[in-house]
Amino acid sequence: MFRVQHLLFGLAFASLLASRVVAAPTPEATASGNQQQIEDLKDRLATKVAELRQSQRRAIVGTVKAVSVSTATIETKTKDIKIELTDDIVIVQVLKGKRTELTLDDLAKGDNVVVFGEYDTTLDLLKAKVIFIQSASVVQRFAGTVKEVDTEQFTITIATSDNKTIIVDIEKATKITLWDGQKLAKGGFTKLAVGNSVHVVGTPVPKKENRISALRILDIGNVTNAPTAAPEEPTPTVKTTPKSTPTPTP
Repeated sequence: MFRVQHLLFGLAFASLLASRVVAAPTPEATASGNQQQIEDLKDRLATKVAELRQSQRRAIVGTVKAVSVSTATIETKTKDIKIELTDDIVIVQVLKGKRTELTLDDLAKGDNVVVFGEYDTTLDLLKAKVIFIQSASVVQRFAGTVKEVDTEQFTITIATSDNKTIIVDIEKATKITLWDGQKLAKGGFTKLAVGNSVHVVGTPVPKKENRISALRILDIGNVTNAPTAAPEEPTPTVKTTPKSTPTPTP
């Protein structure tokens, strides 16, 4: 009886030990699990890199070639790039020295622009975030004769030597200098008169042909003796008083 109990106890202990040995992970199993985790990490990194390569932050400079409701084509030095236009896009331009926010309706063919956004290499499409409209051209200089002064709009109309008519906007920052043949003096809008010869430095007004926003104006006066506008004097009228005719007496 004692031997039987010993035998049963030995078999139970052996069975328990065997089960624990089977459940314990082997070195090969542990290595295999770690390798799987490494492979999963590699896959996630590769996916992230692919996404970054597919969509890259980019800025392009060029001229608007075409505009539709949802897209625009920008002509750059190397190729034409299609950009996506969304409702939340920001369009800005510096107008009269002030940063002004515009709308998609203000974007037009021929505009010089800088576009910032996310470039999708797969679709070959730039998803625009911000469009900055640049000035049409650099600073311009010209000379001519003042033909009209508009005191309400603060503009002067100038006729140039090549028979062009240019409207000049006088801004708050416009510097006007007068030259009387001997010295220079600070001037103002009220000193500009029809018939005066002027030299103007300014920048083109966007989307307005032959219109300049003046930076500096040099007024050298009426050197050509051109006629200036002067108020008309009334012509005096002569009133005649009829003479009384004497009545003959009978």
